[in-house]
Amino acid sequence: MDMNKYAVTESNDLKAADFKGKNLKVVIERVEVRHYDARNEQPAADKPVLHFVGKEKTLVLNKTNTKYLIGAYGPDSDSWINQEIGLSTHETELGTGWIVTPLNVQPPDYNDDIPF
Repeated sequence: MDMNKYAVTESNDLKAADFKGKNLKVVIERVEVRHYDARNEQPAADKPVLHFVGKEKTLVLNKTNTKYLIGAYGPDSDSWINQEIGLSTHETELGTGWIVTPLNVQPPDYNDDIPF
């Protein structure tokens, strides 16, 4: 009897391994903070979670992806709402993980008139 189906857990969170080699484009609908209890070697933690327009699954953000979004849209998660982002996967020491890519981010306005 194939026991593979018993080795996975049902989750509303996107799993990078499920989308390996694919790129997704999504729009952020809302951001929540979810509490995770301590388990194994990991301490309890609160983590930001992205919800997407028209999608059932969510994405739990790690520190790196949170920093990408802060750099692109600012530290207030309200400014992330309705922003289009790309999701792709990459290999890390811990396995396959997500890379969040802010899309349509305007470059800074450069001033060529500053003398130096």
